[in-house]
Amino acid sequence: MDIQNHYYGHSAAFAHHCGMNRIHHIPGLVQHGWTVKSPVLAQFADFNDRGANRKRLVWTSASRGYSPEGPENLFPDGSSMITAVGAPFLYLQKAVRDKGGLPDRTLGPLVLPLHGTALVKVSGDHDGFAQEVLRRDGPATVCLHIEDLEHPEIYSAWTDAGHSVISAGDRRDPQFLGRILWMMASAQKVVSNRMSTALLYAAAAGADVEIYGPDFQLGQNAETDPGLRMRELWPEFYEPSPDNAELKRIADMELGVQDMKSPTELKSLLGWNSRSVGAFWDYWASGPLEKAQAVLGLRKRPEGAHSGEAGLSPIHFLRHPLKHLPSPLPKLTPAVAVEAVRLKESGRL
Repeated sequence: MDIQNHYYGHSAAFAHHCGMNRIHHIPGLVQHGWTVKSPVLAQFADFNDRGANRKRLVWTSASRGYSPEGPENLFPDGSSMITAVGAPFLYLQKAVRDKGGLPDRTLGPLVLPLHGTALVKVSGDHDGFAQEVLRRDGPATVCLHIEDLEHPEIYSAWTDAGHSVISAGDRRDPQFLGRILWMMASAQKVVSNRMSTALLYAAAAGADVEIYGPDFQLGQNAETDPGLRMRELWPEFYEPSPDNAELKRIADMELGVQDMKSPTELKSLLGWNSRSVGAFWDYWASGPLEKAQAVLGLRKRPEGAHSGEAGLSPIHFLRHPLKHLPSPLPKLTPAVAVEAVRLKESGRL
């Protein structure tokens, strides 16, 4: 239905679990990252008027950030919009672990600074963060988001401080999640300056986790930045000496270990028991049109939706039009942990 269903190799992880030989269109929406509020508001809001024939598949039924019974997650008749299925990362991790394919923990400290997107920018002191990591943990491996790699000053802030830089690649690369799994399974310790999807992956994979460093601002409006809410709802992650066993327990809940489905169940929820012309049409035509209408203000988003984009004009979307348009479905690559991309001196992939 939308390109976000296939971000980061998520649909590939699902396809492997379901025993598919290729990726199919999904007649609905799949959560593509951990959220502080309901994915209905954070990720699905451009399609808020779609009915129950389009699934909203979320990762967990037990997040501290929202309740499945919250009004934003219910249709007008009171029935639930969302179905929890577990994060794709969990399925890939299980598949690779069952095959004995997880790497040994031979990578030293791994750092993942808070990153932005093409739309939502992050402001913060990368130079200061790089120096603090050097003082506290020594030379580290730093995974920079592909959007940050477009800014030479961010890349040089880390390399000039003596750190090496890697990347998981483009978010439409089906091996993205395999690279993230390699990082989380290889690193002895994972550091960030804020709670994030990657930090939950690290905790769930059994790595030691720590949050420190300068507090970057996400988006133009400090009032909509969820950083403070993260500290309030998940204080265990912000403790100076966190209990990593407790962090793993929390991460498992937030990622939806308890909601993982059997191959038969997941295949049915994804609408993969039969071909769907409607899902094809949604992905290539009606979905992009509805999103464009929401961006241009021709269709109303729910209250509180996409708060990180507050204050942005439609011009921001038009600066990177190809990033918001559909592309052919990704190929189904093997379910393996893939070593991260080592960057060239230029900072380019």
